[in-house]
Amino acid sequence: MTDIWTALAPQLEHLSPTQPREALALADTHRAELAPPLVALLEALAADPAPARGDGYVLHLYAMLLLAAWRDTRAYQPLAELGHLDEASIDEVFGQLVHDSYGRALASCCDGDIAPLTRLADAASASLWARAAALEALTLAALAGRAARGPVVDFLADFGAREALLLKDKPDAGAEFELLDLLVVCLADLGAVEHLPTIREWFAAGLVDDSYATPADIAADIQRSPASCLAALQDAGRGLIDDVARETALWPAFHELPPVQLPPIPLGSLREPIRRDETKVGRNDPCPCGSGRKYKKCHGAN
Repeated sequence: MTDIWTALAPQLEHLSPTQPREALALADTHRAELAPPLVALLEALAADPAPARGDGYVLHLYAMLLLAAWRDTRAYQPLAELGHLDEASIDEVFGQLVHDSYGRALASCCDGDIAPLTRLADAASASLWARAAALEALTLAALAGRAARGPVVDFLADFGAREALLLKDKPDAGAEFELLDLLVVCLADLGAVEHLPTIREWFAAGLVDDSYATPADIAADIQRSPASCLAALQDAGRGLIDDVARETALWPAFHELPPVQLPPIPLGSLREPIRRDETKVGRNDPCPCGSGRKYKKCHGAN
């Protein structure tokens, strides 16, 4: 274990009253020394997530974001394995970051092999939100050139066909969020025009929630170039992870804690929507986080 890791880890281990910008900047200048222990931390957590259940423990979240910003492919497999935790564990380990950062981190660390992502997306026993993150990661990785577009589109089209069949036979079809809702957006972002007729059939059959995406929106978006789609995701803050300080700047804890010495803050504080002084957001309004999704499909999902 290196001296820099011994000195830096305690500064990032728990939520603090203020954003640890100096520690993050220091980490960025010591990538070679810090990457191995950060990867090892994620590997250990995938085998036993117990440490992440401690109140205020966030070292694994900083590890995820730092390694993603550094495009360290060694983090890819353990991050994907973490997605197979049960729903309660996903909530404890990632909190709101399963929506905000997890899929983008997976795409940022992707080594070109999409099997870890397709396996997670297909894992019916995994958390719905982790599976959704895998779909987003596949899309972003293909758009950013970290995975081949063709196999990703083929998988997503097949995944959509299987999800559509399940929904047709599902007694509670029409639940607040289905993976097919997100899937049509992913295909549109990838410009998969050849699958537009099938997408229209899904809409016509009532299998896609048109408050999440309308047929007209999908028909227009799917005509965009991959470069245009990637730029739109980046503008919405949904691109690859590049700046950890910027990623963590909006964590609610850094806006809600007074500048005094406090005990560790429960990770649940990361699951709360960012508090703003603006008018209350309606369920069908765009989410104020800038993701481009409806509020009810993003920070209002919980």
